[in-house]
Amino acid sequence: MNRHHIALLPAEEELLAQIDLRDSFPPGTDAHAIYQTNKAPIVALLRSLVDRDAIPKRRLALWTDPALQPGRARGSHRDLFAANDSRGPEAFTHPHFKTFLRYFLFGADLPQPAIDEFEKQIGNPEWFGGSDIIALAKRTREIVRKYGLRHYSHADEFQRLALDNGLSNDHVASVRKAAMEAARR
Repeated sequence: MNRHHIALLPAEEELLAQIDLRDSFPPGTDAHAIYQTNKAPIVALLRSLVDRDAIPKRRLALWTDPALQPGRARGSHRDLFAANDSRGPEAFTHPHFKTFLRYFLFGADLPQPAIDEFEKQIGNPEWFGGSDIIALAKRTREIVRKYGLRHYSHADEFQRLALDNGLSNDHVASVRKAAMEAARR
């Protein structure tokens, strides 16, 4: 098991097996039927994870902390869902929530060698300071180019990886910005 994956109880594994976490589907697939089928197991899985406090606080912060919302939008990701009339179970079963669910469960969706190189650059996160962010941003751009991680969503994944490594919100934002810059070139 990857060290960034959270440990699931057997009942949670059964619920996860019932959930289709894909964002896109082949032509002819009934995406609405998948959405309907996903609703109950997603809510049950999240309830179980929250009840036992299994989702790391830093991962939950990505959903709840407005400081981790990039761009001009005001409020957290949760606030943005609520502004669009998706609250509670409606937000958790919304198709766009699946990226958050995947992150809660598995961490950043990046190739393992890219994760390893990123974490090697950080070293011990307890000793990571303001002067280290310049080198990490440079290394992040190199990793993006090396592994062809040029989709805008990869910047979000680097943000998530930085969160998982305990970096401050300012450093997390710098990492995301570096990944976005490299993806544009």
